[in-house]
Parts: sequence; structure tokens; C-alpha cells
Amino acid sequence: MVDLGILPSFAKINLGLNILGKREDGYHSIESIFQTISLHDNLHFKLKGDCIEVTSDDEKVPDGPSNLIYKAAKMFEERTGNTIGLKVSLEKKIPVQSGLGGGSSNAATTLLTLNRFFGYPLSLDELTLIASELGSDVPFFIRGGTAYVTGRGEQVQWKKDIPGLYILLIFPSFGISTEWAYSRWDKNRDITLTNKKLDIILSLLINNEKKVIRDLRNSFAEIIVKEYPQVELIIEKLEKFNPMNIIMSGSGPTLCAIFGSESKRDSVREILIKSTITMSCRAISRKEYLNSLKLKED
Repeated sequence: MVDLGILPSFAKINLGLNILGKREDGYHSIESIFQTISLHDNLHFKLKGDCIEVTSDDEKVPDGPSNLIYKAAKMFEERTGNTIGLKVSLEKKIPVQSGLGGGSSNAATTLLTLNRFFGYPLSLDELTLIASELGSDVPFFIRGGTAYVTGRGEQVQWKKDIPGLYILLIFPSFGISTEWAYSRWDKNRDITLTNKKLDIILSLLINNEKKVIRDLRNSFAEIIVKEYPQVELIIEKLEKFNPMNIIMSGSGPTLCAIFGSESKRDSVREILIKSTITMSCRAISRKEYLNSLKLKED
């Protein structure tokens, strides 16, 4: 047995999300800003035996072949010709169906870890191609940091990191599947909000012009609020603390309240912590992301 250690698998948030329409292949075209954050699962990798085994401490996460970790390991095995005996234990910290990309991150972390251990048989571009076959959000996690994302989520333009963002995550007591959210958007697209061009907003954010944070929107937000009034109540509660913005991440229902300082974020959490499930986090740069996975930026 070879113990590869315990590695973090970071979440991401969407700093704005435009749904541009439904494609002929059934997917939806989007425009978004992705950002890795400090919230993360833990993955314990061991090379052991002659099969791939995945277990989780969260009963909502499937074990075995339907798990994205398993699928990622299997695809790595097929593409490199290496027979892998792998045991992965998942300690789940990123809520399931929260819009934070937990499963996608797990898959990318698995690809990156195996590629490192086996002496980098695949380039980052090759890993990104495999990632795109695993899921729309997986390619982003091959490098992490800040990115402008288009297509169905697989077209990733990695950008210079946005300077420090202090984020309070608020978790409603339910999850939302991406498939369900898109089906509702198809029926209610006329009520969704439109962002200003996100690539322009991102350029300003990179230059530390934080005031444009207030212009960020998520096309799913109005639909989720309509279906789940409790989300609107949480938003109303948060607005009393004057955050720079309150943005839904991905297909929801997680809300991201962005503050101008770490102390303001934490003081708001102290007020809300007794009545709401919250977590303080911050943006993770690409360098920090890759270093945590024992990788270097190419």
C-alpha cells in the first residue's frame, strides 16, 4: 500500500451567472466568473489492491462507479494504460447540491493527484479534456483561481486572481439539482435578470475596483426565490447588514454575501450563526490552490 496523503478539494462560487439559452445538444450556454474558495472537502488517497474503491462519510454521496471520483480514476486509468488499485475516502465539507461544485472538484483533485503520482503522463491540456468529459464544471478545477467561463461551463479562460474577497456562505436547509434548476429556467426564462457583460466586470475586479461587485447577478436567482420563499427571507435578513452584494452560487441554493473586510464578515456571521447555517470563507488564488495540491503553476 502507498499512502498518497489527504488533499483538499476546494469549492467554487459563481461571481455572476448568465444563462444565454438552450443549445441543440440539450445543454445550456452560460457566461460566468468562477472563483475557488477556502471551503473544501478532504480526499484521502491510498494505492491499494487491484480495483477502485470510493467511500464517503456523507450518505448523500454515492459510492462506487456512479461517484465522480471513481469515474475520474477510471478515465485516468484508461487514458494512461496504468492499472490502478485505488482507495479514496471522502470527508465531505461542501454541501451536496449546493451550487459550489463539490463533486466536480473531487473529480479534478483525483485526476491531478494521480497524474502527479504517476510522473505527469498527461499534460494539463489533456487533463482538461478528460475533465470536460466528466462534467461541465470539472475543467475549471484543473487550475482553479479566477476564471471567465463560457460554453456549457467547459470553456475556461483562466485570469489573474481577484484581490481578496471575504465571503459569508449561507446554506438553506435543502439542496437543488442542476437539472431541476435548468428545467425551471426553461419554463420561466422571462423573469430572469441579466448581468452587465461579465468579462468587463471581471477586468475591473482584477484591478481591485470592488464597487462593480454590486452589478453581479445570477440568472437562477429569481426562479429559486419564486419556488422557495425561504430564500427570499434569508436575503432580506442579509440585506440589513449592507454587504457589497448577495449572490446565489451556481444553480443554488447557497447564497454568498460579499463583504469589504474580514472583520465585517465575521461579525455578521456571529449574529446569524444561531438561526442560520453559515460558513466564513475567502477567495483562494491559483497559486495557493495548486500549492495545496502539491503542484506548480505551469
